[in-house]
Amino acid sequence: MKNHPRDRHVLAAAVACSADYVVTFNLKDFVFPPAETPKTAVIGPSTFLMQLAIPDRAVVERRLGEQATAIGVTLDDLLDRLAVSVPGFVSLLRHH
Repeated sequence: MKNHPRDRHVLAAAVACSADYVVTFNLKDFVFPPAETPKTAVIGPSTFLMQLAIPDRAVVERRLGEQATAIGVTLDDLLDRLAVSVPGFVSLLRHH
């Protein structure tokens, strides 16, 4: 594993189980030279959630509605909270 030593175990586990993605806010510790890029993609949470929402937006919206209900807030309140950490994802949901 060529990524940051503190995060090698994360990538090693993902590669060992053939994960498609490692989803992390800590992208800087997962930068590789082009020839050494692992098959497991390292992406941010907003990007990951957008990849889920684009092909099946209805399912994502339904699940978010269920989550909002479970924690006792409106969907708009939940999206406001999520906008802090995954703004691209929230923008996609609100503007399409």
